[in-house]
Amino acid sequence: MGCDFTGLRNRFAKEYKQRAIDIQTSMLLEYAPIQLKKAYQNSTFRNRTYNLADSYIWVVYYKGIVKGSGYLWGGRRANINSTYGTQSVNGRQLANQFISLYSSGEISGWEMVLAATAPYASNLETGESRTRQFYVISSIYDEVTSDFKGKAKINFIINS
Repeated sequence: MGCDFTGLRNRFAKEYKQRAIDIQTSMLLEYAPIQLKKAYQNSTFRNRTYNLADSYIWVVYYKGIVKGSGYLWGGRRANINSTYGTQSVNGRQLANQFISLYSSGEISGWEMVLAATAPYASNLETGESRTRQFYVISSIYDEVTSDFKGKAKINFIINS
């Protein structure tokens, strides 16, 4: 008498793989908001209207699908929009738009995005519009890189 365990092995492998995916996703969903808050706490810009802070967002993707996202605070903190050139800036609205407009591309695994979506965030980071650079979100780069210990590709991109 013989037994064929192929179906059981395949079922176990699928369940094990899904469990590992769920655990990794859960860990990133806990990690991302902590790092976003650290970035804000280490920021060096002056927050006059809170629209830049309202524009901070984290998103975790798995195979290009949003698994979770969030902000620094539960609600919008700015009482008025800020102005950038002739553009009215509502930081929370820009953060919300980011989720629907951002494409994670051909990622076969996870992608964690931490962003400050206000249009002037990049100018503050690079010092482009002033004589001094400010930390907006880049202050956490070294810590995130260290936390992943070379097991992840880390990109720091300043979009203007």
